[in-house]
Amino acid sequence: MSKWTYSIFITYLLLGIYVLVVAIRVPFISISVDTTSGQPVIVDFYYPHWAQQQNIEKGDILLELDGKPAQDNRSIQRHSLARSANELTITKPNGEIHNITVQHKDIPEELYLQIIFPLFYFILSFVVAIYLWQRKKDNQLTKLLILFLLTCSLAYISTGASSRGNPIGMFVINNCMVLCLVLFIHFLQCYFCYLHIKWPYINTKWLYLLLLFRPCCYFIEKFNFDIRNISILITLGLFALLVLYAVYILLTSYLRTKLAKIRLIAIAFITPFLPFLLFFVVPEILGHTTILKADLAALFLLFIPFSFIFIQLNERLFDIEYQLSRLRYYSTLAFFSTLILTSGIIIVFLDQLSIVKMTSVFILVFLSFIACFYIKEQLDYKYRKVIFSSSGNYVHNLYAAVNRMSKAKNQQELLNLFKYEIIEKLGTASFTITTISEGVPISPGEVSIETEMTNLLLHDTGEEKIILIIRHALHKEELLWLELLALYVSMFIVNLKLIEDLVCEIQHMKDNNDTQLPWLDKLLWTITEKEKSILAQELHDTVLQEQLHIARELDVLAGSTMIKKEKVLDIREQLLNATKDLREYCENLSPPLLDTFGLQMALKKLIQKVKIRADFMLTTQIERVQFHDATLHLVVYRLVQELLNNAIKHAEATEVSLRLQAIPRGFILQYDDNGIGCNIEDLMQSSTSMGINGIRERVRAFNGNIALTSSQNEGMHIFIQIQEEVESYD
Repeated sequence: MSKWTYSIFITYLLLGIYVLVVAIRVPFISISVDTTSGQPVIVDFYYPHWAQQQNIEKGDILLELDGKPAQDNRSIQRHSLARSANELTITKPNGEIHNITVQHKDIPEELYLQIIFPLFYFILSFVVAIYLWQRKKDNQLTKLLILFLLTCSLAYISTGASSRGNPIGMFVINNCMVLCLVLFIHFLQCYFCYLHIKWPYINTKWLYLLLLFRPCCYFIEKFNFDIRNISILITLGLFALLVLYAVYILLTSYLRTKLAKIRLIAIAFITPFLPFLLFFVVPEILGHTTILKADLAALFLLFIPFSFIFIQLNERLFDIEYQLSRLRYYSTLAFFSTLILTSGIIIVFLDQLSIVKMTSVFILVFLSFIACFYIKEQLDYKYRKVIFSSSGNYVHNLYAAVNRMSKAKNQQELLNLFKYEIIEKLGTASFTITTISEGVPISPGEVSIETEMTNLLLHDTGEEKIILIIRHALHKEELLWLELLALYVSMFIVNLKLIEDLVCEIQHMKDNNDTQLPWLDKLLWTITEKEKSILAQELHDTVLQEQLHIARELDVLAGSTMIKKEKVLDIREQLLNATKDLREYCENLSPPLLDTFGLQMALKKLIQKVKIRADFMLTTQIERVQFHDATLHLVVYRLVQELLNNAIKHAEATEVSLRLQAIPRGFILQYDDNGIGCNIEDLMQSSTSMGINGIRERVRAFNGNIALTSSQNEGMHIFIQIQEEVESYD
């Protein structure tokens, strides 16, 4: 890790430990008092169940907090509230004095909501943050995501210290509430850039100015404490506005793009933040009684599905839809199972459980069920070969049979192996495999039972059908085994037939001295272009970003008097030049304008670049072409790119002309120059003619025609014509 990363992690860790220690050191009680009579008279309780257990009643007088007079307590003086204490001394109306020792275990709601759950979330966030950093440490999106997670967890774990009136805890939670949302919106802006989606919203850098609000309020409160309540409401208002703004960005972006990626992130954000906003923040701002208390509403933060945001960013490593479908399935099973189980528990212990305890039990059982389902899935996968332990272990045998039959090299060998498996497993030779031409009313792999006869269709070509006939009845497990194995046989026959046809086609072309396989060339070319696009994205997200980071660091060093400024500026110039070259390399690998603005604009940009670099006069005539097959747009771009590159490197021409002409279902591309020319036969045999050969291969891959005319000192003339295949319209 870098020093910057270490400092971030250590800062968050130290702040988290500090606010947690504050919460653990003194239990939170939150007893409201009335001081108008000169003595703090108890009027309300945050935890009425605990107060009832300790025989604390409304009208009692609070004498001491931790051995100090209650009326001297700062929180009581300013807010008429006893926030926290380890010991209480109260006086009953009859003059009886009670000393009460306060412990966390006596207030389960406080223990779980302000210590256990925040600690769990903080540790989990740290583990995930470290994991993300190790997997994608050079990715800016991941860095913002890490900061977002850590800031959310720090805000949550600070609730205990803040509720106890700790200044650092209050400062942390107020700033983190705003910072986490600004970081999330910044993450969205960078993610939209990564997806090449336009960002028509406010630039996030201006939102960071909102972080100056709380420090300014703290400074003003030193002189006028009465504005504290107003500043808290303003902080909650900023939080509400940022949540709604983030929701607005996600919803409008999804409606505009219909991308599943954005929909998933919207769900991941709305699920934890919107309930907290609606159940606590909005009623608090409006001055109404909150639907849920702050620490109870903050429970929704536990449901931040940050793992799926991470999966979304690393979609090349994970199947996001598969992961989500499993989670939905297991969550549904766990929810109803938990509902049934906890309903019984609540009915039995209704008088002994508070709402917080009921909620805690439900969440704990729910998460336990989900964990058990995932563990069961892993065990099932590990022991899948023997998961059914019936008399013959049919599932295990099926796995072994398929493995043995996969070695067959032709249809006859496959059927022989199939016969062997039937004899070995079913212990019978009373069967035949026959080929008929008349129809049978069953599908391949389906079993039909007729009066002590079992018929099974293995393969159907339309002209002939391969049927397995067993002349006696089979029991249920044997039928299941046979049906599954026959389904594999049917798929094997189809694949073997395709392979045989391919071999015959290749052999036929070999016999006719025809080495062209257009469909194969097209497939390979498509794969190559896809890899280039992936490589371009990787270079853009890694090397290019790193070089820009170094350039910024050198900007800082350039202002230092300890280093020669001229030398640093020279190095910086070199880095920027390298960055420029790398950017051009990325654009050549995957032209960004092609997907964004179309072929015309991409060719215009390419021609402009060539005119700057080339020492010849370039004249072009580019007509607008349209294809049903979107791949042909990239083909045209690559052909023009390669022709102009060859002109720059090899032609030694003073004039070059290029014409792109649209024809029905295709295009004609004509290239002419007055350069040194060459001998066509020598060019085709030369190992240095990779550019021309690449052009010929691209044209051939799409069943096009190419004609090259050239001779020494007579220039080069190339005619290319490609038309879409009729199948592309279907």
